Amino acid sequence: MAQRTRRGVTLRDVADRANVSSATASSILNGSKSNTRVSTETRERVMTVAQELGYRPNAIARALVRQATDILGLYFGYGHLEPHDPFHAEVLTGLQAGCDETQRDLLIHYSFHRRNVDEVYRELVGGKIDGLVMLAAPGDPLVERVRQARLPVVAMTDKIEGIPSAIADDEAGSRAIAEHLHAKGHRSVFYRLCPGESDSAGRRYQAFVSRAFQLGIRVYPARTEDWKGALGPEEHKLLDKRQELGITAAVCWGDPSANALLAHCLGHGIDVPRQLAIAGFNGIEPPVVPARVLTTVRASWSKVAHRAVGLLVDMLEGRSVPMLTILPTEFSPGDTT
Repeated sequence: MAQRTRRGVTLRDVADRANVSSATASSILNGSKSNTRVSTETRERVMTVAQELGYRPNAIARALVRQATDILGLYFGYGHLEPHDPFHAEVLTGLQAGCDETQRDLLIHYSFHRRNVDEVYRELVGGKIDGLVMLAAPGDPLVERVRQARLPVVAMTDKIEGIPSAIADDEAGSRAIAEHLHAKGHRSVFYRLCPGESDSAGRRYQAFVSRAFQLGIRVYPARTEDWKGALGPEEHKLLDKRQELGITAAVCWGDPSANALLAHCLGHGIDVPRQLAIAGFNGIEPPVVPARVLTTVRASWSKVAHRAVGLLVDMLEGRSVPMLTILPTEFSPGDTT
């Protein structure tokens, strides 16, 4: 004789045992909308019966009723998130703190290099998430699709026009670097540009160049294609000609770039900071005490990410949010300048 398949406890089972309608039980257990007023006694009875029977609400059905999943998405448009990367770790820490604070879950979406934009777009707006935190370059092909969607979106780090954005004050940080180098007597600087498209890195460079010009500092920009900071041919040429050009300092778009340049100098007999001062940007605390303390700007990306979640939840709950939220940065001098 075939054994009967054991079915789970249903909402109907709880309603029958508690002697209430399914609508009343659903209102109490699943948060569904109902015009029926429920007494405290009835609510307690239904909750007790549900516990005794081991009833578990159906998450999918509950989401359909509430038209919300309590899940926020992250779209990361710069490849895969690497938990051991200090910047990525800061972003994830802030997002998780924000989600925990607002009782949401986090679903991470990558840049989907092997899928086309239409497929990625359908994935994001398919109903799995209530809203999206987006970390992507303004030129990412997905940006325009998301901007026109009804899905609530907040951008972080890189400002995106038409989408509420939470960023660090990159410009103030770069001006502080220029003023620090000027005070140290530097008048000719090599600037290591970001290898890819980045609104944040672009704002840093433009602000530095503008303040440097005001202070009488000449800037020689050069770019590498290596995100980890290995020097490119153009940069090698500038370093070889640094004495001829009077270059006494290098400013890097990010700390990994600065640390790579520092390692290069140490390996090639270039004294830092006597022969070449070096400054970075981001200021993420290393897990161990470094041999050299990099001059940098601290941009608390965990706080930026946390604020992005807060803005997104405000949008979901019907509150107005500013189009641009700028969090302060802090200049942090080290022994490399």
